[in-house]
Amino acid sequence: MGANLTEPVRIGIVGAGNRGRNHAARYETIPGTEVVAVADVDEPKAQALAERYGAESYPAHAAMLAESDLDAVNVCVHATLHADIAVDALEAGAAVFCEKPMADDYAAARRMADAADRTGNALAVQNQLLYTKETLAAKSLADAGALGEVYHGTAARSPGLAFSGEGHPEAVPLGARRRGTPYVDGYGSPAFLDESAAGGGVVLDLGSYTVGQLLYLMGSAKRSAGDTAGDASPADRSSALEIPEVERVRAETFRTVPDRFERTADADRGEQASEYRRRIDETGYDVEDVAVAFVTLADGSVLSVRTSWSRYMEGESSALVGTRGGVRLDPFEYYATVGDVEMRASADLEEYLFRRQYLRGERGEAAYDAGLWADPLYHWVADLLGHREAPPTADLALESMAVTDGIYRSADLGREVTREEIVAPGDAED
Repeated sequence: MGANLTEPVRIGIVGAGNRGRNHAARYETIPGTEVVAVADVDEPKAQALAERYGAESYPAHAAMLAESDLDAVNVCVHATLHADIAVDALEAGAAVFCEKPMADDYAAARRMADAADRTGNALAVQNQLLYTKETLAAKSLADAGALGEVYHGTAARSPGLAFSGEGHPEAVPLGARRRGTPYVDGYGSPAFLDESAAGGGVVLDLGSYTVGQLLYLMGSAKRSAGDTAGDASPADRSSALEIPEVERVRAETFRTVPDRFERTADADRGEQASEYRRRIDETGYDVEDVAVAFVTLADGSVLSVRTSWSRYMEGESSALVGTRGGVRLDPFEYYATVGDVEMRASADLEEYLFRRQYLRGERGEAAYDAGLWADPLYHWVADLLGHREAPPTADLALESMAVTDGIYRSADLGREVTREEIVAPGDAED
């Protein structure tokens, strides 16, 4: 299982819900893939999805791993289940792609990373923000040394693509929202708001995107700043990513949505307010919907985190600030001093993306024309087949889990927490 990969990559999907249907639909558009198995404890769901793609269905992932000839496994279930399934698949010889967040806490994510290291099988974690044209352009600036030594990043809000249950992409801002609470505001399932299923709230749901994106960009800038000027080309400077390591986290989390519909001021909303209230009561709503954090990294740089499902404020843009320049991602702008003139420059990102993809030859042209350039599944498959190396999404996701776990622990203890307390929580003192 999983050895000597050739096209098509034979994929088994665990989870036949919205994410499983989403990923299966996207594989239909990605060359070199074939969905051959679907596993779900809800057997009718597994059978329905499997029949649609001519695959076999299984009542559990263990049976799928034992009986199906797979190259790779795609994990599309609740975060609390990710680690057990991913570890089993890696140990069975399969490569693994896991939906975000990597897991429900750092310890579980560490188990997954250790299993990948131990078995030598590839592990990847979903984060479509790593492939947007805004991220690619910001990384090009960082790789070229145009930002200098980055000392502050903001993980807040970035444009990206969300994929519907049928796999269709839609441009959306990710990371912070004024109004977008899962299920309560009309989309998603009640499980988003159930900590026992989701592992947490907005920090894991949206924070995992922007935190991973900013660690990726700060790692690029860190690598470039370490090169002696003139000694390395931009291509050489981007060849290795030094992911910044979390040192300390101070955070607070908030649960604001239930209070919104308990106030008499909302009575004039009538039946609409009653429906919101009903949905809140149905879910139990025991997760956070707003979080604010300040992360100190081991290299001395800092990361501000703003994430929300529903916050009465315009979205703050994700950004990087360095000693030579700064870049804001939404809208994309570059700030620098040129000839003693303070510059605020925009960019033609579509032209940049077009040129970047076409320079990669026929595969790049095809990816651009088909709109696949922003799909993490496309990049994962290309990496598995040896066509192109993808970013180290599992390493980024693991360090992102150190941030998200640190946010929860700091908010719970009411103080700053150290890395040691995050990665070895049994040693923390109340």
